[in-house]
Amino acid sequence: MVDFNLQPGVRLHVEPTSRFHVNRILINFATPQTADNSAARNLLANLLETSTAAYPTQTAFAKALNHLYGADASASVSRIGYAHTLRVRAEAVDDRFAQPGIFANLVDILYQMIFRPLIADGAFDAATFKTQRQNVANELASIKENKQYYAAWQLDRLYYDQSSLMRIPSYGRLEDLDKLTPASLVETYYDMLAHDQIDIFVYGNVDPQTVLDLFRQWPLSPRQSPLPKDIYYRQPFHHRVRELCERQDVNQAKLNLAYHFPVFYRDENYYAALVMNGILGGTPYSKLFANVREKASLAYYASSQLRLFSSHLAIQTGIDAKNYHRARQLIEAQVKAVQQGDFSETVMQEVKDALINQYQTGLDAPGGIVEHWLVDCMSNRLPAENVIESLQQVTKEQVADLAKKLQLQAVYFLDGEE
Repeated sequence: MVDFNLQPGVRLHVEPTSRFHVNRILINFATPQTADNSAARNLLANLLETSTAAYPTQTAFAKALNHLYGADASASVSRIGYAHTLRVRAEAVDDRFAQPGIFANLVDILYQMIFRPLIADGAFDAATFKTQRQNVANELASIKENKQYYAAWQLDRLYYDQSSLMRIPSYGRLEDLDKLTPASLVETYYDMLAHDQIDIFVYGNVDPQTVLDLFRQWPLSPRQSPLPKDIYYRQPFHHRVRELCERQDVNQAKLNLAYHFPVFYRDENYYAALVMNGILGGTPYSKLFANVREKASLAYYASSQLRLFSSHLAIQTGIDAKNYHRARQLIEAQVKAVQQGDFSETVMQEVKDALINQYQTGLDAPGGIVEHWLVDCMSNRLPAENVIESLQQVTKEQVADLAKKLQLQAVYFLDGEE
């Protein structure tokens, strides 16, 4: 990868490759999340991806992309530890498979999205703003209807301390959305352009100097990165397990558990943590899947997920409400079994093979490759090397010792019974 500093706080990363038929661009704007910026930045991402001054309607914007042989451009928000990110992505067929100038025209469309949004007289276009705000409001309101997603969100709220900004989703809250106006969102937009840390990733059959010449024309000002060097959220362990039971009219109850787990992305325990999670609930070979779902038939689904930027592990299950106590006991028994090393070398190798296959599959997707580079960049890590060897070298003792770090912190139960 070839790296350039376009300005202080603005970096360009170019990886020339002829592996794929497409060229991929990701532009990441990052700033610390605050109590009220997530909803504003989410709405801003929606406005940037639907209209520009040159293409004032979604139809006009879609036509412009179609002229580039079906190119794609979008924007979204996410969070990596403390960092709130607004990501603008674009992909188009490589020039050699269409015609010269496709890549340069794709960069120009990104320029239109980022520097020439539909703003007049200090405010976003009122009609477009109203439409997109309603679209975002509908999306936020629909979260409660997706009970699996809703339960995961409620578990996060329960796990994080009351004062933690991590309790606020990266996509924002409905009440914050209601406060936004076409003029206030312009302030958010200009603040992002002037102060966010910006990383631009280009992956494809490109010449680094040509890419540099294109992006060097963008009017990006110098800035000091607003992010701390360490963006990981480190919540201390607390001895009281927080529990919440909520009742709604649902056909399938949700039982979710959160464990304190002080292991972070690409630290010295990273690969052992991946294997441990795979054995517990992260793969089809896991104990949660085999023992809670298959053998005991106590769950419609059962899995675990590492949260490597916020020091915890989450377990999600869908159960019959009447089985709450049996299911919880069996779930906690699986955690204890992994802590005691109660798993075979055969299962551990199956998990490793599954993780290696997942890693190799990811190498065949340009979008996934670029997203991994972004995470590495945000966490100040070099691109991963020797991934397969690192996974294969994980021992049973390492997995069991690491699992002992799991300490229950929160239990959320969405009950459908009266």
